[in-house]
Amino acid sequence: MLLKDKIALVTGSTNNIGLGIARAFAREGAKVIIHSRHAEEAAKIARELNGDSFAADVGQPEQVGALFDHIRKNHRKLDILVNSVAAQASRAGVLELPLEEWNQTLATNLTGYFLTIQHAAKIMKEHGGGAIINISAASGERASPGRAAYSVSKGGIFALTKQAAVDLAPHKIRVNCIVSGIVGTPIGSKEMGNRKLEYDSIPLRRIGQPEEVGEAALFLVSEKASYITNAVLAVDGGRMNSMGSASGG
Repeated sequence: MLLKDKIALVTGSTNNIGLGIARAFAREGAKVIIHSRHAEEAAKIARELNGDSFAADVGQPEQVGALFDHIRKNHRKLDILVNSVAAQASRAGVLELPLEEWNQTLATNLTGYFLTIQHAAKIMKEHGGGAIINISAASGERASPGRAAYSVSKGGIFALTKQAAVDLAPHKIRVNCIVSGIVGTPIGSKEMGNRKLEYDSIPLRRIGQPEEVGEAALFLVSEKASYITNAVLAVDGGRMNSMGSASGG
């Protein structure tokens, strides 16, 4: 088992990408701490995976502190952190976006990542190292009309990953980023809506599955990736680096 006896925290892990990652880790022997803002949902998944759960808003510093107090008290160590939680902002551009929505989006998608990394790294440092993954999106690489808060937050994740990788390397903490594409949303579904243009921009011409992101994350946190840090891995069917890519993601 690749992660036998490892303790892993996956934020935003009650559905889609986060859940796919949590299931992959649990299958390989990790004790996974399921996180959500909703306690009942987190507890349900934790029971399924024989893990632990904790409810918190990662954009609130005191709640993040409580989450890591729980980890210290109940698990004593933390080997793996995956930041998968994401807030979806409305499609508003720079001219129209309310400051409140800007602040809320960045609090979850960027400040929340910083806070969890900082807390996790302090624990990992005490126990000889660890592995951190931040989940971002192609929107962080290229601007999309009407996605000011979301795109900026995702771009910030790339920069945060680079900085954290450099700062934490002396403590044997590896930090990498996964860029997920359109995952788990079937074409023609209500959720897909008018995103067919985005689907048409995927070279592999299919939607990704949460399990596929889970396998990529499993590799990055395992010893098989022991010499990989400060890297960005796109799990998006080739979309981000395709010349024909449409906006979004």
